[in-house]
Amino acid sequence: MTSSDLGEMDEDILTQAADWCMRLNDDDCSPADRQDFQHWIQLDPRHAFEYAKMLEIWDLSGQLPEEPGPAKKLLSGDASMHKGSREM
Repeated sequence: MTSSDLGEMDEDILTQAADWCMRLNDDDCSPADRQDFQHWIQLDPRHAFEYAKMLEIWDLSGQLPEEPGPAKKLLSGDASMHKGSREM
């Protein structure tokens, strides 16, 4: 694999991480979406790293809620989120 292939792969992961940030912070995010996210995180260690970086960017830009939302709890492994419960 060439360095340009690796760069494209990293760009794809970054794009996927941004998509997950938007999906998980959407009011219409379903339990199935949350389960898909957990699967995506487990596929590659870089996924969690890039997702965490994306959350930090969103935090800094003020686009995430003040209180930790479901997206951050999923990343930290909050068991209640795995059962399909939702915070309101």
